[in-house]
Amino acid sequence: MSRAIPVRPKDRVCFQCSQCAECCRNIEGELMLTPLDAYWLARLLREQRLASSIDAVYERYAHTDLLEGCLPIYLMNTVGDDHACVFLRDGRCSVYKGRPQTCRIYPFFTCPGECGKAFETFQCMDRHASHFTGGKVLVKDWLHENFSEESCAFMTTEATLMPELGGLLRRLGADEIKACMVQTLHYRYYSYDLDGPFMPQYTRNMKALMRLLRNRSKEV
Repeated sequence: MSRAIPVRPKDRVCFQCSQCAECCRNIEGELMLTPLDAYWLARLLREQRLASSIDAVYERYAHTDLLEGCLPIYLMNTVGDDHACVFLRDGRCSVYKGRPQTCRIYPFFTCPGECGKAFETFQCMDRHASHFTGGKVLVKDWLHENFSEESCAFMTTEATLMPELGGLLRRLGADEIKACMVQTLHYRYYSYDLDGPFMPQYTRNMKALMRLLRNRSKEV
């Protein structure tokens, strides 16, 4: 079982990547694909001539699920008996430059902070015990290298919007959630120009989605 240990930027913690790819296996139903993750993947896959739009990322490499029974999300597909990430090829990540944020900052994860802190960081002590022996990494250096300004802006905006978005969806009820699922997925995940910057498009889309859901909730 995984456990999370709070860490500070100045902490130096045990972690050493041996490129064993074990953290890419046995992840069925565990890796949620955010809109920003999909945007990064779509841009890289277009460079590799494996996809021409963000739609292809969801159609070929992910599937839908419901978070807390109300918010439609995408989860990364897995393959094989070991339920490996669909992008794992010959023991290596085939989309390393465009990999999801969860993969970028492993073995850490971040969440919006409390008591005036912008973010709080935790070290995920999972089943891969060999990862947490030997080498040392400085938390602030790891995050500086792998947690971009774009990721920070996205997570901050998400933290601001999610409470209201979740509340609006729960207020609609199960039937209404199903009725507006296509629109929710469209605004949140699909409506992006890969040649334009992500955050302005994301902000525009979420404003449109929130406006739509507020209007639907008034009708219920």
